Amino acid sequence: MSDSAVRLLIVEDDIASATLLRELLEPVRSPRFAIRHVTTAQQACDVVRRHEADVVLLDLGLPDAVDLEALTRLRESVNEIPVIILTSRADEATALQALNRGAEDYLLKGYVDAGSLIRSLRYAIERHRNVRDIARMSKELERLTLLDPLTDVMNRRGLQQVLSREIEALQRNMTDVAVLLVDIDDFKSVNEKLGHAVGDVALKEIARRLQSAVRTVDYVGRLGGDEFMLLLPDADAAEVVRIAERVRLTLATTIIQHSSGTMTLTACVAVMMLTVETPSIDELLTRMHELLSRGKREGKNRVSFESKYFDDTERRRRAQADMCANLSRGKHLQIVKQPILRLSDESVVAYEFLSRYSNAILEMPDNFFRICSERNILTAVDHFCLRHGVAAAAELEPYVRFHLNVFPTTLIAVPTQHLIETFPAPLPGDTFCLEISEQQIIGDPSYLVEPVRALRAAGFLIAIDDVGFGNSCLESLILLEPDVLKIDKRCVIGIARHPERVAHLRRYLEVARTLAAEIVAEGVETADDLAVLRDLGVEFAQGFYWGRPA
Repeated sequence: MSDSAVRLLIVEDDIASATLLRELLEPVRSPRFAIRHVTTAQQACDVVRRHEADVVLLDLGLPDAVDLEALTRLRESVNEIPVIILTSRADEATALQALNRGAEDYLLKGYVDAGSLIRSLRYAIERHRNVRDIARMSKELERLTLLDPLTDVMNRRGLQQVLSREIEALQRNMTDVAVLLVDIDDFKSVNEKLGHAVGDVALKEIARRLQSAVRTVDYVGRLGGDEFMLLLPDADAAEVVRIAERVRLTLATTIIQHSSGTMTLTACVAVMMLTVETPSIDELLTRMHELLSRGKREGKNRVSFESKYFDDTERRRRAQADMCANLSRGKHLQIVKQPILRLSDESVVAYEFLSRYSNAILEMPDNFFRICSERNILTAVDHFCLRHGVAAAAELEPYVRFHLNVFPTTLIAVPTQHLIETFPAPLPGDTFCLEISEQQIIGDPSYLVEPVRALRAAGFLIAIDDVGFGNSCLESLILLEPDVLKIDKRCVIGIARHPERVAHLRRYLEVARTLAAEIVAEGVETADDLAVLRDLGVEFAQGFYWGRPA
C-alpha cells in the first residue's frame, strides 16, 4: 500500500460511533487514514461519485436507507470502491446477503479492535485494487490466459496467480487462507455412459454451483478434468467448515437433465489452510491429494479436514446427526411470513409462509432442505412445515390469501387426502395457494398432474414457484395449469439496470396471459426495480423492499 493517505469514508448516523471510529483510526500511521464522515446514504453516494473516497465503512439502518439499501445504492453509484459493513446487527442472513451483493466484509460493532479493523480495511483496498487491475485486461486475453474456456472460472494459471498473491499477503499480514480441493465422485462414468457433451454440461453446472456456494471474495478455479480448487481468503476455521459443508451439499443436490433422463452428482472435498511452504499449485496438490485419498477411502460425498486446524471428523458427524434428528422432529424450525402486495396501491393481498431453521449455519431454507434431502427426511420436514404454516395462517386476517410451499416429492409421498385434511374444513375458496418449486420438478412433470388436479378440486390454488431460475419447463406450465406464476428473484433483482431481464419478464407475462395465470414478481428490493415492474404491468410482487420476513 502506498504512503499516501487512504481516504476513508465513514457512513454512520450515530455521532458517538463515528467519533469512536475516528479516535480508533487517526493514530494509525501505516496506513494513514484521511477520514471523512457523513450521516446519510445520499451523502455517501455523492462522495463516491466524485471519487473522493478509497474505501467505505458503512453502517446499516441509516435515516434514508433501510437494511442493505445503502449498500445497493453505493454499488450503483461506483462499483469499484470497496465497502465494509460495520454494524450492530448480528444477523447471519443479512451478512451473507451483504457479501453476495459485493460488500468486502461484515463486521460487528463491539467485536472489532483497531488491529482487526485495519486488517479488514487494508485487505479490502488491496483486493479491490487487484480486481481493478485484472478488470483492465482485455476480456479475450483474460479468457485465454486466466480462465477455463469451458466453465469460465479460473484455470490453473489464474489460480497460481491468485495463490502467489495470497501467499504474499499471508507473509505480510498473517491472515488465514483456506484451500478446498473438490473432486467429483465417479465423473469418469458420466463421460463413458453419456458422452463428453453431457459431461461438459455437468462441469459447467458444477462450476456455477460452486460459485454460488462461496463468498464474493473467494476464488473458484478448475484444475482440469473434474477437479476444482477454491481459495478462501481471511476466513476463520468455523467459517471454512460452514462453506465446505455448503459446497458439498450444493453439489450433492445438483441434478443434470439430459436426453436419457437425469443424473445426480456428489463430490469429495479436502480442506486445509494455506502455508508459505506451499507456494505452487503442484506442491499444494501433493498435500491435498493425500488428504483427499484418506477421505475417499471412507466413502463418497464427504468433506475431509486437515486435523491440525479443524475439529475431528467424528465430532462434526455427530453434530450433523444431532441436527438431522432435530429436523426430523421439527425441533428448531420456525415459520416466518412475507407479504405479497398489489402494486397499484401496495396493499397486502396475501402472505407467503417460509421455513427457517434457528441455526447460524443452516438458517436459510436452501441449506437445511439440502441436508433433509440427503438424509431422506425431506418429506417429514416439509410436511411438518406445511402443518405449522396452516396453524400460523389461522392466526391472521381471514380476508387475505395464504401461500405455502410444498415439494413435489411430498405431493407424491403423502396421500393427497391426507394433505387436504391438514387444512381447515370446509376449505374457504381461493384462500390457500400451494407453491411448487419449478426447480424441484425433475423430468416429466406428468406425475404431478393427478395430485394437483385433486388439490384444485378441493379448492386450492396452485402456483409454480422459481420460474426463471434456470430450469424452466414449458411442459410443466402447460400440464399443471397453474393459477399463479412466481418469477424467481434472480430475474427481478436489478431489472432496472439490465434490459435483458426486462425482455425475459415480458415473455413470462405473455405465457401467464396465455395460461390465464397471475404473475407475482419475487425479490423486489429497490424503488427503481418496482417502477419497472409497474411499467410492465406486473400486478403483484414481494421482496425486501417492504421489509424482511417476520
